Amino acid sequence: MKRFILTMLLCIVAGGNSWAWDNRGHATIARIAERHLTPRAKANIEKYLNGQSIVYYASWMDFNRKDAPFDVTNDWHVDYWRDDQRKDAEGNPLPPISVSQIKRIVAEMSDFRTLSDSLVNVNIKYLVHLVGDMHCPVHIDFPTYRPVKVKYKGKSVKYHKLWDGIIVADTRYGASPLSLAEELDRATEKEREELSSGTPDYWYAESVAFAGTAYSLLPESKEVDREYITKANDIINHIFPAAGYRLAKILNTIFDK
Repeated sequence: MKRFILTMLLCIVAGGNSWAWDNRGHATIARIAERHLTPRAKANIEKYLNGQSIVYYASWMDFNRKDAPFDVTNDWHVDYWRDDQRKDAEGNPLPPISVSQIKRIVAEMSDFRTLSDSLVNVNIKYLVHLVGDMHCPVHIDFPTYRPVKVKYKGKSVKYHKLWDGIIVADTRYGASPLSLAEELDRATEKEREELSSGTPDYWYAESVAFAGTAYSLLPESKEVDREYITKANDIINHIFPAAGYRLAKILNTIFDK
């Protein structure tokens, strides 16, 4: 798997269109995951979501992050910590918030039938969104990338906004999560198994590598040109399906029983 990821990082040179993590991006990842849920897992999940698809709730956390009682989740979406905040009082390294929350929820849901319906419901919504967030290049090492400005079509915009919405609006206007999932979900069974192997810690480490690659591709002028968009496409082509397969793996592990 490491060799496969290294190859992906070295091959950010091809062309194509691109998109990113706005509502459509989260829904696309959720749709890819849904395509690979087992029938039992899908039925169990929809039971707790009152018959709704996980795609319907893909951006639920974003819409509720500042409203009580869900405002406690506001800092879960990105890595807010600066270098001097990455260790606890004893000096032990702290895991990224998204990773620690995903692992906590998975452990809590190991016997989901003993939990209240409302807790299972909200935990599903958390997982669907957080797995997508932890794969977004600008959600990794957020304090470093947050103040960065780039030039896009002659205007100064936040680098975070570039990946969190502008690219999708620019290059995939009108494309639906259904069509994007259909286009991107082309991996073989063996490739899906490889991409979804490992743990949330490993997936986050991979995301860190992609975040560094995405930033390093910016020209010195910080002018976002078509070449940058083209190279960003190759990153997206890998990350979106990978996030979807990993979300499916987590949900199947919990609910296929």
